[in-house]
Amino acid sequence: MSAGKVASQAGHAYLGAYLDAPKNIQEKYHEAGIGTKVCLSCPNVETLERVYNQAKSHGLSAVFIEDSGSNTCFNGVTTATAVGIGPINKSDAKFLKKFQLHK
Repeated sequence: MSAGKVASQAGHAYLGAYLDAPKNIQEKYHEAGIGTKVCLSCPNVETLERVYNQAKSHGLSAVFIEDSGSNTCFNGVTTATAVGIGPINKSDAKFLKKFQLHK
């Protein structure tokens, strides 16, 4: 994916996870100054699905982002591109430590 496409998908994931969070969590997030956004690399779709399921099983707000494939990037195929998790604290996301920052 191009850098622009990664940024777009990350934006969808961030907003989706925020909107999926309960109102009291959204309010706490704003009180804390919005927080830090982090993009991590994931090796494949299966791992992306596993991360999403882990987040949900931990009771975290999470969304699974799929691109419709209506552009040249995915050749018309619907493709999983991102998972948005949050707003969360560092201690809530220990299962994400094995992933590296996206470069």
